[in-house]
Amino acid sequence: MKLQQLFCSWRARQHRLSPVLFWWPTVDYWQRLPQSTKRETMSGATFCNRAALLEGMRRYGFDALIAATPANVTYTSGLDLYTQTLIPDRMVMTLTDANGVSLLIIWSGERDKVERDAQVASVSYYVEFGQSPVATLAAAITRQGLQRGRIGVETRFFSIAAFQELTRLLPEASFVDGEEVFTEARMIKTADEIALLRRVARVMDRATQLAAGLARPDESERSFAGRIVANLLALAQEEVSGPDGIVAAGPNAPVMHHVSSHHPIRRGEMVRYGAKCSILGYWCIILRMAAMAEAAPHQIDSYARFADIYHSTLEMLHPGVRACDVYTACRQHVERHGMRLISEKVGHSTGLVFREPPILQPADHRILQPNMVLAYDYLILDEHGAPFHIEDRVLVTERGPVTLSDVIDTRTLAILGEY
Repeated sequence: MKLQQLFCSWRARQHRLSPVLFWWPTVDYWQRLPQSTKRETMSGATFCNRAALLEGMRRYGFDALIAATPANVTYTSGLDLYTQTLIPDRMVMTLTDANGVSLLIIWSGERDKVERDAQVASVSYYVEFGQSPVATLAAAITRQGLQRGRIGVETRFFSIAAFQELTRLLPEASFVDGEEVFTEARMIKTADEIALLRRVARVMDRATQLAAGLARPDESERSFAGRIVANLLALAQEEVSGPDGIVAAGPNAPVMHHVSSHHPIRRGEMVRYGAKCSILGYWCIILRMAAMAEAAPHQIDSYARFADIYHSTLEMLHPGVRACDVYTACRQHVERHGMRLISEKVGHSTGLVFREPPILQPADHRILQPNMVLAYDYLILDEHGAPFHIEDRVLVTERGPVTLSDVIDTRTLAILGEY
């Protein structure tokens, strides 16, 4: 403890900032973090709803599907590859035939990761700057005897140049939009996907809870956010990409996608806080609200009304309910409480694609189905213009909605530092 105090005092002198901005995790703090028993990977897990994928191919009359986006490549191969987003011209693709067998087309430099993580029948490697990935794909299609087949392609994401090269190399094949097949399959999660999303939601909620327990007045948003990220990386046993702590306090709280700053969180300010990350390619955001150190009566009252709206409408997330009807009920409930709904949707399906159908908005008439996992969140303002916004992950089941992010109780307004 003496060393910790000396370090914080030195850093404060160096930067002319209050020592409360600098935080050193104690042994006791790390002992409070729950420990996972093993490192989880894609290996052995069934994250692709292959039966739904094959049914969609049959319904649309496809002989094969080409995946080219990071989400659908991961979905059909089990390979979560951040360089596909970082270097999009280094193409990664899968080809899935009508028997559900997938093969992977990828740059040869990823061989070690492919051999460790990929779950495919075969792999075709190409040399960057020496071989065309599209030509490698066309050769794989020919080897599968599909050069005259009807093949689904993600047309919104397959570049014009790549599409022109593919049709030139395979002039007898018929290439049509196949994105809806992937979308419909991903909407219904497998048991392993649900288990992963439950672990992710709980880890993120717990990381946020522990960080909130150490929050103090005049701490900066960024300091608080840094603790959330440190907790998340300590708790998560799977591969984590893009971890970020989300903290927005006082004047920043109404800003929907505020990036944590050096704003000091003052006593009595409302704070929106939580975490964002991708684990094994599956995106998740968990958001909570609290007051710093103390709350005024009107803050407690407004949050209580918001929580009643939020939790009562969450109970509507049953199989057979239309996405648009959830939005309408939520808007009506908000108005009955004298508040104003700012969000144009109140939730959406989520997974490898952060926002995917169904989207809980007025024009989406899709029916909720068992084993959908929804991001449920929306921003409302009270009569004073104060914002209220939390976000959860909710599983749709025949027995009713199950909140996967169930560590922090969001029914009453929390006071930071009181966990």
